[in-house]
Amino acid sequence: MRFVFPALCAAMLLWAAPGVARADSAAIPPGARYVAMGSSYAAGPNIGASADTPPTRCARSLVNYAHVLAAVRRLDLVDVSCSGATTQHILGPWDSLPPQIDAVTADTRLVTVTIGGNDLGYMTAIGVMRCPGLAAAERQRWFGGTCPPARVISAADKAALAERMARIIAQVRARAPAARIVLVQYFALMPASGNCPATGLSDGQVAQIRAIGRDLARLTAQVARASAAEVVPLDRISAPHALCSAQPWMNGGNPDLAAHDGAPYHPNALGMAGAARAIGDIVR
Repeated sequence: MRFVFPALCAAMLLWAAPGVARADSAAIPPGARYVAMGSSYAAGPNIGASADTPPTRCARSLVNYAHVLAAVRRLDLVDVSCSGATTQHILGPWDSLPPQIDAVTADTRLVTVTIGGNDLGYMTAIGVMRCPGLAAAERQRWFGGTCPPARVISAADKAALAERMARIIAQVRARAPAARIVLVQYFALMPASGNCPATGLSDGQVAQIRAIGRDLARLTAQVARASAAEVVPLDRISAPHALCSAQPWMNGGNPDLAAHDGAPYHPNALGMAGAARAIGDIVR
């Protein structure tokens, strides 16, 4: 299934997203090289058609936020985002994949980055919580038959993530001095308060996942400020569209995968369009 909605995308990008940090940077001209890096929240697994022919394990969508933004702004996109990626996969190789940062060349004018969730085990924590309720075959497929223990995220883990994120920004600047660097926060996943069946989790588990998301957002914002990078507070912009909302930008634990509108606990097409317009406000 292929999602084609250029007119809708163009209209949505005219909307000015509230709360987006701005910087006194030169506008990005049409045709400029744009490099998109990050994890699955940037790649957009199982949303519409694949951006790659043939599809790859990175599961990049043709309508992820980078592709929507590039189409409307007429940018020359190089999308190296990859589902499952960590900061280490931006800075270094991942099996057969080269470092994502290698896509940044001297003529790059825009770089967007959504990273850190896998470093802190964001999605893994949800999997561990849901593991006891999985059928034996699913438990075998994902966890080798035995549910792993919950991971405790330490202060050292957060400090190491912040250091690697700062290193990513520094390396982009060294490779592309004229590039604008925009850190795109992760989508708000859990509701700001309360719970509903869509989360597939208990009230206590929702609170734990919500806390990881807030830690990730806070850390990303701190790194952006310290490194003088731009940041799109997508966590705040998407909060009214979290799970349990009337029009969620995220899927819960059991979406209809055959509809090709995203993976479990990941953005859907509406979410990616919303992210694109938020980034569009900053580069307009």
